[in-house]
Amino acid sequence: MVKTIIVDDDSDNRFILSSFLKDHFPGIFLAGEAGSVRDALYLVKQKKPNLLLLDIALPDGNGLEMLQQLTEREFEVIFVTAYNEYAVQAFRLSAIDYLLKPFTFTALSEAMQKALDKIQQNLLNQNLNTLLFNLRHTSGYEKKLAITTGNGFQFTEIKNIIWLESNSNYTNFHCAGGVKIMSSRTMGYYEALLPADRFCRIHHSYIVNITFVERFIRTDGSGTVLLTSGEELSVSQRRKDAFLKMITGN
Repeated sequence: MVKTIIVDDDSDNRFILSSFLKDHFPGIFLAGEAGSVRDALYLVKQKKPNLLLLDIALPDGNGLEMLQQLTEREFEVIFVTAYNEYAVQAFRLSAIDYLLKPFTFTALSEAMQKALDKIQQNLLNQNLNTLLFNLRHTSGYEKKLAITTGNGFQFTEIKNIIWLESNSNYTNFHCAGGVKIMSSRTMGYYEALLPADRFCRIHHSYIVNITFVERFIRTDGSGTVLLTSGEELSVSQRRKDAFLKMITGN
């Protein structure tokens, strides 16, 4: 799904755009709408979209200036505006298209298709870069893992994964530097992919990277691990022996 945010101060325009996307682009997930620069910046940082449909003139600023406030921009932009004098500046910011109101639905469809094609190509390039990285690193622990998220993939080095947490049909990754990633796949899926000599399932809800295990504390029948990142996780009685054998070699 391509996560999309619509930014326009006119609620009628937002309704027209959102209705058109829902009817004609089923692969689009509308992650939110904003009517101001302030709300748009908040949504972009919280939702991390793939695509932004952005007006120029907003009550508290300018859509172009808003883009320049974002230090990281991992989304494509289609400008939808009544002002034609900003087109050159928009394309300098690598906009996919610049639609002048009133636009035709044909023009909007063409712009959307260009954006979707570029987003898909970016995902393919990321996959290729990960493949090349992994080919250069023969050790499984030194490779990258493609983590399936709600809007594509996030690539992370396996050695930076501290622990995994099962959340129903989702998996939460806890990585070095406080990075957290939610995956739309189950923990069992990743258990089969991760190097078995480094990652151990200690509980039905947890897998840990033993590199980051600082301490094991015995309790009645089971135990607790303390990770270098500060978390304490329960070790189930059923999995305790296998875990101890892995970290001690006995």
